[in-house]
Amino acid sequence: WYLLARKDDVVVEPKVPYKERLIETRNAFWALLLPVIIIGGLKTGFFTPTEAAVIAAIYSLFVGLFVYREIRFRELYALFLAAAKTTAIVLFLVAAASVSAWLVTAVNIPEQLGEVLQPFMHNKMLLMVVLMILGLVMGCVLDFTPNILIMTPVLIPIVIKAGIDPVYFGVLYI
Repeated sequence: WYLLARKDDVVVEPKVPYKERLIETRNAFWALLLPVIIIGGLKTGFFTPTEAAVIAAIYSLFVGLFVYREIRFRELYALFLAAAKTTAIVLFLVAAASVSAWLVTAVNIPEQLGEVLQPFMHNKMLLMVVLMILGLVMGCVLDFTPNILIMTPVLIPIVIKAGIDPVYFGVLYI
């Protein structure tokens, strides 16, 4: 290992003293508090996952602006604009996938796929393997969100017909 590091000209930094680690941990206190707030709020039932996202965004903005001062007020417009563009792209994908999912359902593809998968219906494990391979192939050509929005209405009837728990299938498919 040492020879590999030397060959690639990797500089090994000296070990940081314990006191300096404590100082850095103290400096990162406000950032480290964010997961505690999110998980604590969710576990206590103080807020829902959607509300947790809002609280996390507001808390992060507050800490970035006033505690660490890494965000300047004049940068806020550009940050909000970038966030809006990213959100618009994701929502456009969701809208297109929703139309595709409706078309797939309207053409009755779930029933046709069910007929193709009929030989696997008696063996739940084999059916799950085939569905996971299908998910892998679909994941290679589609983004995550459209993949879920298009394939869910197709696969859920098959899964239910085979007697597989939809929650179990959903966890595996995701």
